[in-house]
Amino acid sequence: MLPILSFAILALISYCLGCGSSAKLITKTFKNINIYKVGTGHPDTQNIYHNIDKILGIFVGIVDMGKMYFYLIFLKYLLNSKLVITSLQSNIGSQNHLLILGFVLIIGHCLPITHHFKGGRGLFTYIGFVLFFAPEAMVIISILALLIVIFFKQIRFAQYMIVLLPPFINFFFEHDSIFLAKMFLAAILMGIINFIVSKRLGEI
Repeated sequence: MLPILSFAILALISYCLGCGSSAKLITKTFKNINIYKVGTGHPDTQNIYHNIDKILGIFVGIVDMGKMYFYLIFLKYLLNSKLVITSLQSNIGSQNHLLILGFVLIIGHCLPITHHFKGGRGLFTYIGFVLFFAPEAMVIISILALLIVIFFKQIRFAQYMIVLLPPFINFFFEHDSIFLAKMFLAAILMGIINFIVSKRLGEI
């Protein structure tokens, strides 16, 4: 019972951490601007990049990516420490648990209860997520997506690439079919979340 309760608490912490909007905090700190009243009114990197400041938008994206990546590193270290394993009499630091906790953070970022479920698209947060579990695939896709944006100005297409392609690229680096299936599921769920966010924005 204790491991289940502990994992539930960690899931709640992950969601709350996701709810903490980097876009809102950084635009308020550096520009004294309420991101909800600018451009699309959406607290995401894209809105900041296009309607406030390009460098600030990139910075927010890096912060969101780092928040996810280093949070997962911290969780992996914490949950696999001898002290935690001994006290809980169960290892809740497995790959499955980390996948779930990381994705709960993404949900918090995209659908934060603290902001009436109006969050960012979670693209950079998702990059940090995939970078932790499948670094080679994420680096390759990020480079390709960047080239698509630079040479063809296709930002939306690059976003779709980042969300959907990592599991396919990871096929060349990962031989665990079960793990590949988990990454495909994560990509599908991320696509669904982005559909919900786009619908809220009136884009579809």
